[in-house]
Amino acid sequence: MSEAVKALFANIAPKYDLLNRVLSARNDVRWRKRILREIQGSPAEVLDLACGTFDLGLEALAQGKAQRVHGCDFCQPMLVAGADKRKGRPLSASVGDALHLPYADGSFDLAMVAYGWRNFGDPRLALKELARVLRPGGQLLILEFFRPVSWWPKTFYGSFGRFVFPLVGGTLTGNADAYRYLNDSIKRFLSRDEADAAISEAGFTSQHWVSFFGGVSHGVVAGR
Repeated sequence: MSEAVKALFANIAPKYDLLNRVLSARNDVRWRKRILREIQGSPAEVLDLACGTFDLGLEALAQGKAQRVHGCDFCQPMLVAGADKRKGRPLSASVGDALHLPYADGSFDLAMVAYGWRNFGDPRLALKELARVLRPGGQLLILEFFRPVSWWPKTFYGSFGRFVFPLVGGTLTGNADAYRYLNDSIKRFLSRDEADAAISEAGFTSQHWVSFFGGVSHGVVAGR
């Protein structure tokens, strides 16, 4: 991840949660809740990669889909912005690189990434790292915006994503560039079918996909 992109996220960190709720009309909350219901059992050790301000990790704990969560993000100001939310919870925080995770092989029963996979410098290498740190029989959860290929997601990103994201984001944070990057990063990323193939190539099996808002967002759970 380039230093420029890291700086973008650092700049918007204090208002990151607010912008997520406003721009998604709180759908981001519903989508996290929904995809976590696909997780089997109550994994003991859970990695929340690109954890941001810990929304996914906290929801996993609330649903009983995690006993302990280890949050990891490349942007320390994001971890600082969410620090109060994790007080008193079995949720740690570390700064780390998704392409060189600071964990031993087979450390986790579940690895999760919500809206961070497309920001990794090499998405396929990141999948290999996630496979490495998962135990045999572990689970992978990814929630993401993929490059649109059908008419409705293309229309959504070509209109709302292109104009509304930067306008609202710029108004509330003073940094419209961060929200232009959001839309641009989606257009450059893998399609859902390409992501499906990449996950299989990394050694994951039994993929189960869930589509949100007509394909604007997708979640997938796969086995190790």
